[in-house]
Amino acid sequence: MAKHRRKDLKHDEFKETIENLVIFYEHHKNKVLWIGGGLVVLLIFFFVYKNNKQTKISESKEMYNMGIILYGNGDFNQARERFQSVVDKYWGTPFVNRSTFMLANISYKQGDLDDAIGKFKSFIDRSYDELLTPSAYQGIAQCYEQRGNLPEAIENYEIAADKFKDNFARAECLLSLARLYLGQQKTDNAEKVLKQVLEISEDPEVIEAAEEKLNLVQVQKEFNE
Repeated sequence: MAKHRRKDLKHDEFKETIENLVIFYEHHKNKVLWIGGGLVVLLIFFFVYKNNKQTKISESKEMYNMGIILYGNGDFNQARERFQSVVDKYWGTPFVNRSTFMLANISYKQGDLDDAIGKFKSFIDRSYDELLTPSAYQGIAQCYEQRGNLPEAIENYEIAADKFKDNFARAECLLSLARLYLGQQKTDNAEKVLKQVLEISEDPEVIEAAEEKLNLVQVQKEFNE
């Protein structure tokens, strides 16, 4: 009996596999061609979709950046058009939510507080951003403050202050919160947040403002005694 070497066995196995594939193809030629054609179509669709998505992201980014420039120049109406175009035409890109946030800011600056609140809330519901989300809560608080709804304003300032990771932004928010606490004679609450400002802030102007408000807290406490 002939002794087969391992090399010969491997060669025979490979040959047998090829033969089996050929036989399978001959018996299932139509199905193989149909599956192969389907895979080609899927690959084409994938590359077209990917290219289209990248184009949409690039275009929406350009439109968004133009809106930011116009906003910075104080041309709010033109900026609104750019941001609204992003929202209308480029759904699914990251710049839709950012444009919604900027539209809310424009509405606030133009005095349309109801629209600003709605857009800030829409932004919050759809995404989370470490800076923009707490800024949206802060924007809602400012809207309610302008409308004289201080309980809602305080609630949203508190949420914003809790969510801000940036110390400067958080300190600014806490100062606004302290101002409302003082207006409602909530001296203990005001004192607490002002001490937080002094703990986290390194900005001389912010520190000075916090210290001035702490002096008001002491005056109110002495007056109430």
